Amino acid sequence: MMDLTGYMTINGTDIWTEYGVFLGEIEAGGHVNMDALLRVPKAKEITKVDFRERTGVELPDNPNVKLSSIERTLQFWLRSNNKYNRLQKYQEFMSLITSGMLTISIKDYRTYKMVYQDMPIEPDWYVSYEGDRFYAFFQVKFLEPQPSI
Repeated sequence: MMDLTGYMTINGTDIWTEYGVFLGEIEAGGHVNMDALLRVPKAKEITKVDFRERTGVELPDNPNVKLSSIERTLQFWLRSNNKYNRLQKYQEFMSLITSGMLTISIKDYRTYKMVYQDMPIEPDWYVSYEGDRFYAFFQVKFLEPQPSI
């Protein structure tokens, strides 16, 4: 049995122990979540001067790069022992992630300050072959308004 305790917290709550939720992929070897978490935001426009008489453009001596906000879409799985508990945990998790600015910490990596934006696709609901595990798969789009690296 997998134990993802402490891997990801939202506002100090361990989402695995509280909701049975974890970051997950839909295919073996997938890396959608890591791609979203590691993506560096686009740089804001740098002031430049474009003289017709000169080749190229002129930039300030120190262009002091600033980052734009970035959207990060993460994939989650929720696991439960029965369909009623699955729905309850799903609703509780959705209440947490739509509660405002979130502090999302990934173990051994970094902490993000993000806010819920959208659920790009409807959730998928699954039952194990044995009928003793109930799953939900869903994606959530967050906005990191003041990103860091």
